[in-house]
Amino acid sequence: MTSNWQHLVQYYETDAAGIVHHSNYVRWFEEARTWLMSDLGYDYAQMEADGVVVPVLAIDANFKRMTKFGEKVNIAAHVSQFNGVTMTLAYEITDTETDKVKAFGTSRHAFLSKDTYRPISLRRQLPAVYDLFKTNYEANLSEDTDTTNHRKRQATDAYDFTTASTLTLQRKVQLYETDQMAIVHHSNFFRMFEEARTELMAQIDFSEKQQLEMGLLAPMTQAVADYKTMMRFGESIKISAKVGKVEGNQIIIAYQIIDVETGDLRSVGHTKMQVIALNGDRTFQLTDALPDLYARLVALTEN
Repeated sequence: MTSNWQHLVQYYETDAAGIVHHSNYVRWFEEARTWLMSDLGYDYAQMEADGVVVPVLAIDANFKRMTKFGEKVNIAAHVSQFNGVTMTLAYEITDTETDKVKAFGTSRHAFLSKDTYRPISLRRQLPAVYDLFKTNYEANLSEDTDTTNHRKRQATDAYDFTTASTLTLQRKVQLYETDQMAIVHHSNFFRMFEEARTELMAQIDFSEKQQLEMGLLAPMTQAVADYKTMMRFGESIKISAKVGKVEGNQIIIAYQIIDVETGDLRSVGHTKMQVIALNGDRTFQLTDALPDLYARLVALTEN
């Protein structure tokens, strides 16, 4: 069974480019996930009443087409992996009028005790709930709705953030970044990544303003985050970003977030951007059009 949730794009979800900010797709995933839980007959309120929480361990979001204010989208969600201790949900966002795919992705979760935050087994602790999730997972297998050949999650690469080319910001976690569990909401990690990415791109003379002056645009095509340890209000953190890879017109920026006091790793991730020409030239190649910029970006991956 696939659950479907419809969402009317709001003005506040768009950014200066007039399109939906990439972190909001992650929030739409959550809307669909909440609806799926209700569809299954076991919503989040009941789960927490049973002493269970389901934090996000990782997000992989892939962006195919831009979404604008006033458009209506359908977010389909289903359980694509489940073993009673962890589960993965798959999502697909489509335009309700054209049925064209706007974005797709996955979220990985663990079932934890609300009191201890230690993993639990649904099979042993809540067998009826285990059967609900297992039935949804098996139904999607039998219906073959999980077309994961092009959706399999890419592992976040390990990067060296001690190099000279790494940009690091330090700040405190704000209250508005946390959720009902009193931890930073997973979508806000992508916004923290963006803070560091914005400074990094300005440092290498490739800010959004400079891109426009060059007649270029570098829209996001993928955003991935792995959540290592929970982050709370008031903690001091360091957000690091560096150019991880350059592949043709694609620029991969890698990130890590570390607790300043303990040195604990809070999160790692990466984003992919595809550089395109604003004049619509589909033959545009960074290596040919801007060889000096391309060489500078490649050099940053090596030091």
